[in-house]
Amino acid sequence: APDEGHGFARPINNMAMFATTEKFLAKHLGGRYQESMTPEVAQRLKEITVDVKTVTLPKKAEPVAASAPKPIADLQAGTANYTAAIAIGGQTIPLSVKTETKEENGAWVVTETIVTPQGEITDTSTIEKGTLVLKHRVFKQGPVVFDIDFKDNKASGSVSMNGQAKPIALDLGGSIFGDGAGNFDVIAALPLAEGYVTSFRNMDLQKQKLELKNLKVVGIESVTVPAGTFEAYKVEITSADNEADKTTVWIAKDSRKVVKISAVLTQLNGAILTSELTQ
Repeated sequence: APDEGHGFARPINNMAMFATTEKFLAKHLGGRYQESMTPEVAQRLKEITVDVKTVTLPKKAEPVAASAPKPIADLQAGTANYTAAIAIGGQTIPLSVKTETKEENGAWVVTETIVTPQGEITDTSTIEKGTLVLKHRVFKQGPVVFDIDFKDNKASGSVSMNGQAKPIALDLGGSIFGDGAGNFDVIAALPLAEGYVTSFRNMDLQKQKLELKNLKVVGIESVTVPAGTFEAYKVEITSADNEADKTTVWIAKDSRKVVKISAVLTQLNGAILTSELTQ
């Protein structure tokens, strides 16, 4: 399915898969199957059914350069506030997001604070001026704390839970870019234009592995959010390993503000995160 790749976990995808599986087995084994299904399942089955004649091998991922993409602008000190929500299993979980960028010790320090019904999540990135590559990241959620340094194309640090720390050491093969707090502000500093494409490295903290990202500017759209209406670049960012892992970002053409984000959360069975600028 386009929203979660192989191995269906979302109930609607699961039911659609079993409906067509029953039909297939009944045909070839001479049994019966339940022909009726809800309109939602029937519609989803139609959406995710692919003619085998159209299936092709995926293109081999192009190697990503060790160096990060080159920004044409630097970050700016300031604060941005967003209203956000996660849509999952027919429910909506409200969130609020605050991003604060400041200059500290010759670098940019971006702190993102997410307020959820379960508590607060903080993500702090230290970003090198000019290149905007990630140098340090501290991520805190409940009792879990990741504290990672990025130097010489390697990640080193620790993950701790309730004070119990475990070391992290990973060879990344290049610089980390557009990751952690302020990641989309970093993306906004690239030479965005219709058709622009690039690739870069992220680090998946939970899996403690390198993650390659592909970026493409797919067009320009007028977007209305609580902060106003903006002419914005529509930027799609996908994982090189899983096209279902996709984030769409709308970035204002004139100010380069990040005005809207829509992300498929594959780790949450294809839940959709939407975030909109309020001020």
